[in-house]
Amino acid sequence: MRIQVAYKRRGIRWEDGCSTSRVWTAAAMTLWQCRLDDPDVPVDPELFVASQPISRHAADPWADLACERAAQQYRKRIRRIVRQLKTELDREIRLVERMIREGRSLDAVVLDRNSRLSPMSRYIVAQRADRPDLVERWSGDALDQHDCCPLYRNAARGYLAADEYPADRSPVRTTLPVPPPTYSPASSRN
Repeated sequence: MRIQVAYKRRGIRWEDGCSTSRVWTAAAMTLWQCRLDDPDVPVDPELFVASQPISRHAADPWADLACERAAQQYRKRIRRIVRQLKTELDREIRLVERMIREGRSLDAVVLDRNSRLSPMSRYIVAQRADRPDLVERWSGDALDQHDCCPLYRNAARGYLAADEYPADRSPVRTTLPVPPPTYSPASSRN
């Protein structure tokens, strides 16, 4: 359902015609297969649809979403986003390191209201400095940042051990496993 809604939100004028709702199940299976092939790929229906180069005038969800090309486009977009997030974290952590080299204390830098530092970068710096007080201070905000974009987990890999990542430290906010959609491969497209 979320894939169908996201598809229609892109201004696509596709009518079900002779096809059935199986197209959305097939698209969900394509998305789910991306996750099975690579556990770092999130099951995000809206991002999956947004990642596709869909023509508004020649829209066909079978060709746009329920095929290997759609899976490749999605994985490519995820990798690009992770690279951008990693670049962002790299830049912010280098800024903190430079400020400390220039004589500012870790506390002053991490607790400063500097808008160029995200909660995630502050959390990473606190973790790497082995400062539990600062880790605790920034863990909630870093978790909120993760909740907005779970791909930060992939971007932070070079800085944090898996068990140090904020989403893995919170016993309150756990995600439930999502069962894969059911789909019968014997189904036809018509």
